[in-house]
Amino acid sequence: MNKAAALTVAVAGIAVITVLSACSGSTGSTPAFPGASVSQGRTFPDLARSGASPKFLQSARSHAIVSRTRVKPAAGGELYVSDFGTNDVDVLKNNTWGYIAGIKNGVNGPDGNWYAHGKFYVANYAGVNIAEYADYYNIFFTYNAGMIDPVDVTVDKHGNVFEADYDYPYYNGFVNEYAQESNTVMASCAPGGGVEGVAVDKHGNVFADYNNSSLTAGYIVEYTGGLAGCHATTLPITLTFAGGMAFDKHGNLIVCDQNAPAVDVIAPPYTSITRTLGSGFSDPFHVTINKKNSRAYVADYVTGQVYVLKYPSGKTVATLGTSNGISAAWSAVDSDNFVP
Repeated sequence: MNKAAALTVAVAGIAVITVLSACSGSTGSTPAFPGASVSQGRTFPDLARSGASPKFLQSARSHAIVSRTRVKPAAGGELYVSDFGTNDVDVLKNNTWGYIAGIKNGVNGPDGNWYAHGKFYVANYAGVNIAEYADYYNIFFTYNAGMIDPVDVTVDKHGNVFEADYDYPYYNGFVNEYAQESNTVMASCAPGGGVEGVAVDKHGNVFADYNNSSLTAGYIVEYTGGLAGCHATTLPITLTFAGGMAFDKHGNLIVCDQNAPAVDVIAPPYTSITRTLGSGFSDPFHVTINKKNSRAYVADYVTGQVYVLKYPSGKTVATLGTSNGISAAWSAVDSDNFVP
């Protein structure tokens, strides 16, 4: 088979979805249950817009066959995985990691994602928007004003939405801020390169990491007090190629350095890298922390897998991939995510 295809088979009342993905997209049959999905025939825009390191762009151009067996949703929460290979968001049952559903509606090039205040957010770099969901099936709200190349999203404790814009191929990216359910840019700041990640601490300080226009180094900036006025301080830390970022409950900044490859933990006052989290990554693309601060989720661009790590030790709890219905994971977030 030289094109991606999907076959849905009902076996004893259980939906089984098998997907073969390719770099040019895939063709698919009608979903077997509400929310389940496979890629329809399409071609993705240049993968460089996703914010992945050029060193690894070719690595994501082929995807494995994915076998999906639906399980019942669990009260214990779910894991939402941006799946580039099938152009949807995989919803997995926490702890057992069984496949519950696939969010297709409004998904187009799913990149960084976030969960806050009972709502799920995904940055669609190809669709050029951030989609907000209150359930598996329907878009609750869409943010797209002022966006060019959205690759990451976060939400603060007040519900304000922040977009990291990579701005390929000019790498003059920025961070946009929106009030909850308002498609108007409240503030926008450009730190000086292609913005990869954004995180907000409990004091409302906004942190962004970016790669310079020549893509030779990554940096982190802090907007003390928020984006108003765009008063940025550049931290004395250099990354090989910046990726996604998040905070833990102690104010530590966790940052993906794609080319290192490493996930860095940077403790206040953010003057140096304190330690690294986990190991064995090829290209750590995005990272999130659960509400209890007991687990970290690292999506690897090259392997397409999600590494579930015990936090703060970094010990591997599980590695999620094709056996869990994931074709090519780019970001993963717990439905009980930590919001500073």
